[in-house]
Amino acid sequence: MATTGKRWSAAQAVCPRPEHGGSRVRFDGRYGKSGHRRQLYRCTPPNGDRPHRFTEALPREEAWHDACELCERAVHLHEGPHAARHYQFVARGIAEALVAVGAGATYRQAALVARERARRLRADPDTGELRLTRHGQLVMDWVEVFAPVVCETRRPAAWPAAGSLLLDDLPFSVRDPATGRFRIAFKVFCAVGFEHERPRLWRIQAFPEATQANWEAFLRGLDGAPSRVVCDNHSGLNAAVRVAFPDAELYLCEWHLRHALERLMDKIEKIEPEHRAAIDALRPRIEAAFTGPSFWKPFARDARAADIGRLSSWLESTGRIVEDQFARRGLRSARPVDTPLSTSPMDGLIGPIRDALHPRRYGLKNEERTNRLLLLMQLHANRHDDARAYTGAIRAWLEANSGRPRVGRRTITDRRSRPSLR
Repeated sequence: MATTGKRWSAAQAVCPRPEHGGSRVRFDGRYGKSGHRRQLYRCTPPNGDRPHRFTEALPREEAWHDACELCERAVHLHEGPHAARHYQFVARGIAEALVAVGAGATYRQAALVARERARRLRADPDTGELRLTRHGQLVMDWVEVFAPVVCETRRPAAWPAAGSLLLDDLPFSVRDPATGRFRIAFKVFCAVGFEHERPRLWRIQAFPEATQANWEAFLRGLDGAPSRVVCDNHSGLNAAVRVAFPDAELYLCEWHLRHALERLMDKIEKIEPEHRAAIDALRPRIEAAFTGPSFWKPFARDARAADIGRLSSWLESTGRIVEDQFARRGLRSARPVDTPLSTSPMDGLIGPIRDALHPRRYGLKNEERTNRLLLLMQLHANRHDDARAYTGAIRAWLEANSGRPRVGRRTITDRRSRPSLR
């Protein structure tokens, strides 16, 4: 049954058939369940073809309210939100769920909210009572299909040409059921650059291991090369930086160097108790020693005089790097904000990601799915996650493909008993 009489001007839809250009279009009923009905249209072609029914490429669900809170105008029943063909949920609901998981919500939490907001809770077949479900597969599928769509235009295409690039990884450990011991299940590689003197999460990706090959793949994922790199003193990472960015200045994070020295002293004190007095005298001076050459030189002199083999060896290798970096870092008053001496500017960006993934580390086994989730978290860390922008990107992507996703759901899978992120 027609919704608004037989007025031709009320329906603004256009017939999708090219040969029916300029045809008259009117409302011609709706389809779907009550509360989620979508508009049907009737086309009367000017060329004498038989009239036919059609729907828009992105059909609209019926509006639940008489006015739009965003654009502050009256809304007719047929002007509800857009939805993909054969999808129960509208594009706006999908976008809001993607924003939620990017901010740290679990798939289950986001799926429950999406179902409640869309009034898509299933009813008991016997009693008709609504059932609350916390199954997260719904949002997991949306992340697989739509995360690349909303992130494509917001991700950097090249490494920052100015300032420093900070590199670090987030390890996630799980208990081995065979041995009962914890082991590293996977690591999340993170890169932070500077934009307008503010840190920005430039790239993030999960890998099963922190090998040189994996770091090289990560660093080659974007065009260009930074002029300066700050990272931990990890052999695989350092080698990858030298291969991928041969002209970049490599500066080892002073915070990591200081803590490496502290851990070495703790180990010496436990294994070689005869050096305990010397270690106790040197340990309080470590933090001051890393402030500059004036404190480092007397500290290194006294440490060598203590005649502790492992400590002297560290000073001859890593200690030389510390002294070289002192000569390169310049005065603090003249040092730009985007030239830090450590990777500490990363903490505020990657800390929330670590906190969000840690309780879920046992369930994150598929590498590609996890990386698509990380894309959303990257946008959230950079404050680029916006439900309206996501909705527009999803709608444009669907319209370009006749209202249907170009990829199917659950196509990214691992072989049984062979998770890609372990």
